Amino acid sequence: MSFRYEGAEEDTLHDICLTIHRGERVALVGLNGAGKTTLVKLLCGLYRPTSGEIRINKTASNRFRRKDYYRLFSAVFQKVNTAFFTLAETVSGKAPEQTDLALAEQCMRRAGLGEKLDSLSQGILSKLDKQVNENGIELSGGELQKLMLARALYKDAPVLVLDEPTAALDPIAESRIYEQYKDMTKGKSSLFISHRLASTRFCDRILYLKDGKIAEEGSHDSLIAAGGEYAELYELQSCWYQDGANPQASERGQASERGFASAGGSGEAMI
Repeated sequence: MSFRYEGAEEDTLHDICLTIHRGERVALVGLNGAGKTTLVKLLCGLYRPTSGEIRINKTASNRFRRKDYYRLFSAVFQKVNTAFFTLAETVSGKAPEQTDLALAEQCMRRAGLGEKLDSLSQGILSKLDKQVNENGIELSGGELQKLMLARALYKDAPVLVLDEPTAALDPIAESRIYEQYKDMTKGKSSLFISHRLASTRFCDRILYLKDGKIAEEGSHDSLIAAGGEYAELYELQSCWYQDGANPQASERGQASERGFASAGGSGEAMI
């Protein structure tokens, strides 16, 4: 599968062949602009390949009805948009009478919003957007990302996609939350995009993408042992996850963060 944006002179993703197995946790990492989010949006059916195809259990994605295909994925992207509905409605994506309140609350607590819920007088029935609702609430960037994760858990699709869902958190907090994702993703195929390499250590497989292709592939330990670009970038970032880190090392790590983000590749993809 390859993909080129309209008007572009070159493909963003080049002839990538990728198989994601049932129940497998896969991390996508790579330099800025390598195609991370593009690949994920292709898999989710938001874009269509320029050439090649995506297959689900050997069936081409274009053979599915769109609604049926979208039901296969629960996705959390970097950009968060909410409206003036209640927390319960935002999590379920449904009208109040169609929302399972107990399940919505359970998903919010699993996503790390338990303390927030307990602090609200109306709990899960609290409404968002103070500009529209007199008693509305406002959530922080980190809380909004957790709310989107709760929505993905509520949908309970067989494939969970997280595109830097913890970008608003500091590295250590992000690492701890990713550890919790182990339990959240049991029995599901999962795709994690993160520009912080240590947060993806729990994944079964890590794909390091460069120039629209998969440059390195393996577990965290095997990639470190290989001593390639992944290992080099991990070394630069390792200071973030140590208490009392050397200030100069921290500056180098932050510099690598500015030039580093998760990336996707291209090729025939099967889930």
